[in-house]
Amino acid sequence: MVSSSVSVSTIIIVIFLPLIYTTGLKSVYEVQIQKEFLASNIYLTFAHRLSSHGVYHGFANFFFESAEEERDHGKKLLDFYNVRNREVLLYDINIDDNIAKMEDLVEMIRAADQLEKQVYDNLIQVRLQANTEKDYPTVHFIETVMLEEQTTALKYMSDLVKRIERNSDNVAILLQMMDQDLRKKQVKKP
Repeated sequence: MVSSSVSVSTIIIVIFLPLIYTTGLKSVYEVQIQKEFLASNIYLTFAHRLSSHGVYHGFANFFFESAEEERDHGKKLLDFYNVRNREVLLYDINIDDNIAKMEDLVEMIRAADQLEKQVYDNLIQVRLQANTEKDYPTVHFIETVMLEEQTTALKYMSDLVKRIERNSDNVAILLQMMDQDLRKKQVKKP
């Protein structure tokens, strides 16, 4: 008799687990996944634009790598939910026409900086909502896996924007130098 009550309890937990999970965290979590994949698509757009113009190969590769990193972040978020048997709805990812048609590298870097800030801010919202709902595994995952990587990316983009602003008189020369540095870093990779 004990084994049948255990199996009934297990079935009830499996059936009602998605209902126990509140929509507040699910909503901000889904937004975070969307933002990660949106960032990936925007960075791919920038990389393609720079590659097709053939001037800033270092920055093109930087944006290709950034796109891959953002896609990996989205995949980590999905994998974390899959392990916990939670459902996520994915929606269309639409890039704003102004961003899709962007030609100027300085504008691309500034847009990437703003995008990294938005992704970081929403990640904080996910963490806060998970804490509010006492979903401590999600809090731990966001803090230990996602926030560290996002903070590093945010700092790097912010530093790029600051370098450009400090050298606004010689932006073209600065971008060429930065592009050369990025090319050298790529050559050194195994």
